[in-house]
Amino acid sequence: DSNKKSSIHKLHTLKAGEDHVWYPKDENRVRSLRGEDRWPDSDLIGFVLSMILRDVTGDDTPKPMTRDLLKKIFVFYGEHEIAEDEGLLDEMISVARDGTASSETPILNEITLAHCLTEDVRAYDITTENRLSTTVQDVFTEMHHGASVPEEDLRSPDKVFTFPAIDYAVDTFRSKAFVILLWVIWAIVILIWINTGALKPDVKCEEKENAYQEFGCRIGQGIVNWLVIMCELVVVGSGSVILCSAGQSDAKTNPLFIIFSMVCVCLLTFVPAFVDIEFGNLQYEDDINGTGIDDHFIDTRLYTEESFEKETHNFFRWIVVVCGIILILLSLQNLIDRMIPVKFQNKYKWVERLLSSGTVKLEQSMKLAAAFKINRMIRNAVAVHKAAEFEHGAGPSSSKDSSYGRALLAYTKKQDLEEEVGGWFWFLKRILSGKLFSEDGIWLNNRMLQGNVAQLIICMALIPALMRAVRAIYDFYEEYAKFIDYLLEGDEMYNVSDYIPEKWRITAPIIIAVTFTMFNAITLSFKYLPSSVRTILEFRYGTIGSLHDRDFLSLRKDVDSASYIFPAMFWGTIASSLFIFFVSLVFFGVIFTKMFFPQVLNLVALVIGAVITILLKTLFLMCTHKYSHERAYYRTRPAVANIVGVILEAWNLGITTLYILKRMVTLIVCAFIFIGRIDINFLSPEADEIGPARLDNFPIVFRKDLLMHDAHRHPYMERIGLMYIMKLRYGDHFGRQAGTSWRLLFVFALFPWFRQFRIHSNDNLQFDTVKFAEVGPLFQKFTELAVNGKKFGRLEMKNSEESDSNEVPREGPRDELKDLRREIKHLKEENEKLKQLETVVDALVSQLGSGMPNGAILEF
Repeated sequence: DSNKKSSIHKLHTLKAGEDHVWYPKDENRVRSLRGEDRWPDSDLIGFVLSMILRDVTGDDTPKPMTRDLLKKIFVFYGEHEIAEDEGLLDEMISVARDGTASSETPILNEITLAHCLTEDVRAYDITTENRLSTTVQDVFTEMHHGASVPEEDLRSPDKVFTFPAIDYAVDTFRSKAFVILLWVIWAIVILIWINTGALKPDVKCEEKENAYQEFGCRIGQGIVNWLVIMCELVVVGSGSVILCSAGQSDAKTNPLFIIFSMVCVCLLTFVPAFVDIEFGNLQYEDDINGTGIDDHFIDTRLYTEESFEKETHNFFRWIVVVCGIILILLSLQNLIDRMIPVKFQNKYKWVERLLSSGTVKLEQSMKLAAAFKINRMIRNAVAVHKAAEFEHGAGPSSSKDSSYGRALLAYTKKQDLEEEVGGWFWFLKRILSGKLFSEDGIWLNNRMLQGNVAQLIICMALIPALMRAVRAIYDFYEEYAKFIDYLLEGDEMYNVSDYIPEKWRITAPIIIAVTFTMFNAITLSFKYLPSSVRTILEFRYGTIGSLHDRDFLSLRKDVDSASYIFPAMFWGTIASSLFIFFVSLVFFGVIFTKMFFPQVLNLVALVIGAVITILLKTLFLMCTHKYSHERAYYRTRPAVANIVGVILEAWNLGITTLYILKRMVTLIVCAFIFIGRIDINFLSPEADEIGPARLDNFPIVFRKDLLMHDAHRHPYMERIGLMYIMKLRYGDHFGRQAGTSWRLLFVFALFPWFRQFRIHSNDNLQFDTVKFAEVGPLFQKFTELAVNGKKFGRLEMKNSEESDSNEVPREGPRDELKDLRREIKHLKEENEKLKQLETVVDALVSQLGSGMPNGAILEF
């Protein structure tokens, strides 16, 4: 009855507007919706129901939904507890009757199953998956969900203030750009403080007669100085960040907090930028002592040095001003968003899109990614079932017993399939298309983005630094030439190049060194995002071990050490760039000097000759390998291979020094570069650990931050978090045991390989060794369950103290895994007894065989 269908089954009938999903407006037109990324195919429920009925009853004809039928179904899928709970089975049948008191037995068909799967989750509004809002706004603030729930039944759970504007573990602040620029400003302020000496406390030790007393005073001075620095950084830094972040969360806040935040931003950025700072008291006079040139040269040199420092500060000062302007604009956007009503924004979507924050847009992408991932998982499961049916046939009369077993066999064949992900071009393609967020569900953590922006600013600072350095060299040459002319005036043999090198010999090494430094800084800044995305995907897909890996516990400790990430990226890039700059400057400076330039040319010629010789050796080996090593490790002509091996070993003993030199230089250069890379290990696990100590702990810290964000922002975590808060909000109007049992049946039929996680959950959780705090809510719940003889989920709860005693376990349903182990142990014992009996029978037959006819032996 189409009228009954449309009246009863109204849940999930809207796709993204007025297009019906399960039934189109035109009842005579069939619509399958295949190809829609975030919606299941319309024949999915019928496909799963056919598998269930064929496996349990032998055919897929719809059957009356009786208690015996449901019991057979759950027994087939190993859910004996549900099968034995007659009250739950009756409740499931009542759901199929749509909660009416009708005594008519419902028919288990596609429509009834769809109704049973969704009857208790009608408070969920499917259109929120594409709505520009957060999960909390959908449930509590704007209440997009729960349209079918009476207002008097809505719950209002207690809320805890978490200071969301500075929550860098979950990223509940309003704008990523605001937080990034705020911390970059603070990093630049610290850099200027260090350069000007403002951060250095003025605590000195008096001179002591005894050296030991003076050393003790030095220790005390160091302690006091570092405590003063800590107080300055903590009070000024954290105070500035907290005050400027007031009102900058994704929750609706008082506009006065936003205005206060704007005032604090102005005090942090604009006021210091336009306050005059003295950079030294220099007297520039042309002729102090009457000589005319000496003092003029000295003053010009001092002026160049001081002006270099002043221009550096001016560059960073304008960077701070630009960042402050952007912060003010973001605050104004936040203020306007708070003042314009939500209804007006919902009416004009362009206004909503313009005023929405970056965090809200990312949360929308997480909702889309959750829908996409779940639907892709469903379609992959259907493909596995169809591949199994194609290979083994459908129905119980096929070569395999059931679709359950066929799917498990097909799954084992496909579970090792791999897909190459990661890399810069893959990352760029995904991020430009938006699929990195809306399909992969990647949440880029803010600390890493702060470090990237700081690295780019360092790259920008190198360009004016190079220009100033070249200008200073030209000024120096001009003044120094005048000085030499003055000293050697009248000397006909005088030549300036005899006293100072040519300009190009100085400028060329500087330009090359700055180029290498800039390339290093740019490479570092562009490596982090693809590397972090790849690491997240490796954790998700199991390439890097997580919960079942023995080394994973180290990633769950001291998660607050993630605060090292942004400082390590900032200072690591500066240190790496300085190392690269000075090494390149010294190396090329030596090369371009008159004294060493001929030797360098000889060295280059020697290296070219060695490279050509090595290429000839490679060609020789390629020919000999075809002649003597056609089978890799197995030699077809051992004599020739042995002679070639002796020749190579004698030769390599002399030329390997070049390889060792190359390896040394490579490792040193890589070490300089990897000072700024904290996302991956530079040292291997064997070289990184000396006993219990780890030499380089920053890659572990980086992974901790990735895991901490993925533990909160994974699309599946977002979806299950939505379920939890909807259960808190709507109570019994969302998610009941009967509906959960129907969905559990659906999942086990479509994903039979999921059952391994349900069976082995006891091993994973190890509740026998868990100790609870007696004052905690979990312990209280545990004691109530233990007194009432119930179980926590599917696991029998036991206190660790009780497990050590000789107390007899309480009665209750047996755990399946323990039953299986007990049965295996019993079968092994029986097998051993059968083997012993077989040995006795063989011995008896051999003893009696000599005196008995063959027929008697056979009969015996």
